Amino acid sequence: MSKPSYNFIDGTFHFFKVFGQRPLSVLWIALWQVVLYGGFASLLIYGAWPVFELLLAYEGKGEPPEAEVLAALMQGAGYLSLGGFGLLVSALMLQGAWLRLLTRNEVAVGIPIRFGADELRLFVVNLAFWFLLGIGQLVTVMLYVSVNAGFVAGGEPGGVAVQALVNTVLTIFVVLGWLLCLLGFAPAPALSVRQRGIKLFDGFAAAHGVMLWMFLSYLVLVLVSLMGYMVVGLLQNGVILIGSADMLGLVTQIEETTDTQVVFDILREVFSDPVFLICLGVVMILQFIYEAIVQVSWHGVGAYVAVRHDGGLPPETPLEAPAASVGQAPSEG
Repeated sequence: MSKPSYNFIDGTFHFFKVFGQRPLSVLWIALWQVVLYGGFASLLIYGAWPVFELLLAYEGKGEPPEAEVLAALMQGAGYLSLGGFGLLVSALMLQGAWLRLLTRNEVAVGIPIRFGADELRLFVVNLAFWFLLGIGQLVTVMLYVSVNAGFVAGGEPGGVAVQALVNTVLTIFVVLGWLLCLLGFAPAPALSVRQRGIKLFDGFAAAHGVMLWMFLSYLVLVLVSLMGYMVVGLLQNGVILIGSADMLGLVTQIEETTDTQVVFDILREVFSDPVFLICLGVVMILQFIYEAIVQVSWHGVGAYVAVRHDGGLPPETPLEAPAASVGQAPSEG
């Protein structure tokens, strides 16, 4: 089956295209992402709070003893472990939910997140990818060490200039090698969900011939995410200024006092203000939404390449409504 040409706009903004066609599905998964990440992040904050209190108590008095730090950590260890584990599992389940939507146009009935066969495949693919990434980093370091060790042992005149030239050429080849490998592995998670199998190395076949376009798509997404970060940052700063407008005097008191109890009383007053808590919640929600958009947009390029490689979405679940009459035979099958 011949593959269609790479559509740069569709490939780069595949997620936004899906969002335009299935907005409720996207918002439903995004809601669960905000709830899960927000909930488990709250557990991490709650678990770390004893350490924060200890550091405040020793403010201006030096560092707290290691025994007290360890005791504070043990006090919140359960919440820290649960929060960290929950974030990892949530990230895996959300990756599965997003890729089902992006590659198969499917959203699980009811709660959109699952821990099933797709998630197990993604776990294997992600684990193998990180293992290979570590091997690649080790090989890269050994390559530089072996090349430069030869120059150090040689000690020939003009060796420094030659060494710099060789390192420059080596760096170019290393960067190109890393880009080719990363772009080749990029469609692997999407292919694994799309084809319901572990497709770690099949991504190279899917990315064959379109790696340059994929690189440009990722480059555009990086630029867009940077602009989005600035916009979200401005919004967050504005919300925080609104929420803390009546507390500037309290901030001044914290800076001027060395009494730990006074600091705790001020913080308690700050975090008991409903306006400040609402604004803080808005800031966190904005951050989670921004991170979700960036994450899924990044998955979108690999998902588009996987769908393109695999012949497109099946006729019974098209992403686009047919332009011709209902009775016309579909162009893809």
